[in-house]
Amino acid sequence: MTTMEALLIAKDKDTSAEVLAGLVDNADSFVLLQVAAHLNTDTETLDILAKNENQIVRQFVAEHFNTSVETLVMLSEDTHIASWVAGNPNAPAGVIHKLSKDEDIFIRLSVSVNPSITMGILYTLSKDDDENVRAAVAKNPKISLDILKVLAKDENEDVREVAAEHPKMMAIQA
Repeated sequence: MTTMEALLIAKDKDTSAEVLAGLVDNADSFVLLQVAAHLNTDTETLDILAKNENQIVRQFVAEHFNTSVETLVMLSEDTHIASWVAGNPNAPAGVIHKLSKDEDIFIRLSVSVNPSITMGILYTLSKDDDENVRAAVAKNPKISLDILKVLAKDENEDVREVAAEHPKMMAIQA
């Protein structure tokens, strides 16, 4: 099979998990990226791709909904991949908690918008030193009205605006 044929197969939304698994041995990065991003890619194939030397392939694995918890834990240890794991709703609570304290702003930003974040972590991140993290917290659909009210009085104007525009705040103003 040529690289172009493999790429076309990997891009086809109807390609089965079994066929995608057969493409893992392909040396072409573009093919592997398509496999890692494909909705039908199964956990076992993603586990293999998580060990690929290509950082972008690993990023796609880190954000994929079918990636195993074990692989997400492993990828969270990679500083270049951790922000992708931080946003994955399937990332385990312990990983989310650990990443919420990371010094890297992009990791904390990713945690802030994770739909599986706990209210406790949202509360902690609402006190973050970085206004971008606080603004991201204010965008989270899971945020409590109490935290939103505090963010609506934030020292930073952008954070206040984002909090004021949240649907929960809009509902009480209506």
